[in-house]
Amino acid sequence: MVATQGGVVMDLSEFEADWADVPPPDDPWEESHKTPAGSIACRLLTRSALENLPDPQPLIDNVLDQGTSAILYGKWGTGKSFVALDWAASVATSRNWQGRTTVQRRVLYVAAEGAYGLKGRLHAWEAGWQVQIPDERFHVLPRPVNLTRPLEAAELVTVVADGGYGMVVLDTLARCMVGGDENHARDTGLVIDVMSQLREATPGGLGVVLGVHHTGKDGKTLRGSSSLEAGVDTVYSLTAEGRQITLDREKRKDGPPVDRHVLKIDPVEGTGSAVISLHFGVECSPRNDALYSAFLQHFSTTGATNTELRKVTDLSEGSYYRARDDLLKRGLLVNTGTEKRPFYKASQS
Repeated sequence: MVATQGGVVMDLSEFEADWADVPPPDDPWEESHKTPAGSIACRLLTRSALENLPDPQPLIDNVLDQGTSAILYGKWGTGKSFVALDWAASVATSRNWQGRTTVQRRVLYVAAEGAYGLKGRLHAWEAGWQVQIPDERFHVLPRPVNLTRPLEAAELVTVVADGGYGMVVLDTLARCMVGGDENHARDTGLVIDVMSQLREATPGGLGVVLGVHHTGKDGKTLRGSSSLEAGVDTVYSLTAEGRQITLDREKRKDGPPVDRHVLKIDPVEGTGSAVISLHFGVECSPRNDALYSAFLQHFSTTGATNTELRKVTDLSEGSYYRARDDLLKRGLLVNTGTEKRPFYKASQS
């Protein structure tokens, strides 16, 4: 090819040969529409793929579901930290919680109000239940992490991912958002978003992130913006009368929402602290735990006849009747029928 520029004849054949090896420029539209790994497009599910998703599994049976975020709230003095610690220790040791089976996972407890009080409570828990909490299963962070500050939040997410924690407790949420406005949806939205990131950082995204929070001025409802309650999967409230506390589930994303426990804070001699229990001593045999767990799983709201309850257990006949009698004596079950035609319900007091 020959071109003329300013009266000078130029042979462009050499340039054309060089240009032949140069790839054409990228299409800007095509580049902008390439799908990066981890993008929204990569996460789309077909109807068939949705059907193959696993069903929700419990971390604590009929209490906390795997892969969820939760809030436990109550007025001061209602035993919020006692219950949160009871859940966490049960998960760390795979001990049944109030007859409900647990899945053992590593626990990270963010003691945002300080760890000194936890020392006595954990001592009481281990002494009361005669169970040792393994060091490798339960870790405490004795300081708050401000979830409204991106760098602190990101560091905590990394700690959870690297540590393989399957349960994270934030006690309390208020201490983990200092400087933020609990009544402002933007600030509480940031906290909820970080709780979701923490859950996603747990193994397989199947962990539970629990925030401990306070009631508002009325002493009855969750303090702060309604986005807190709306943004989590599970909500439990606590009320207290003396040493007796009532734990009520107010929200559950998947499954029946109703779940009530009437509990007591019982001192453990020689520890200077206490444990959460029902109206019986802190020791409960595996046989009793198995029967009570079966009752709660199948008949917590309806009650059951002797025949119905017997059918849902794997206990031998002798073990079944001994466990049933123990649960009746301890007040966990109540016979609302007759001696010849018993009908069992869970105790409400």
